[in-house]
Amino acid sequence: MSAERVTFKAIRDGVAAEIAADAIEICLPDGLSFRIMAFAGRKGSATLHMPADDPQAPSFDVFCVEPGAANTLFVSVDRAQKRQIEG
Repeated sequence: MSAERVTFKAIRDGVAAEIAADAIEICLPDGLSFRIMAFAGRKGSATLHMPADDPQAPSFDVFCVEPGAANTLFVSVDRAQKRQIEG
């Protein structure tokens, strides 16, 4: 992992302001969320992270990444129910 830090900027009305943070949490309208972590991953990338729930929880969250335009990706979070294994 690289020692270089990712910087965050908030942009409103075309004006950027740097934010001092280790992570930014993206809270989606359905109550699910994920974080953009402030450390570089592979060669110039940032890390998207979703905090994990209790391993015994009946569901888990997964990323959904869908293509948009040539320069756009849509990232969302879906909650999936665990399958019950009968034994």
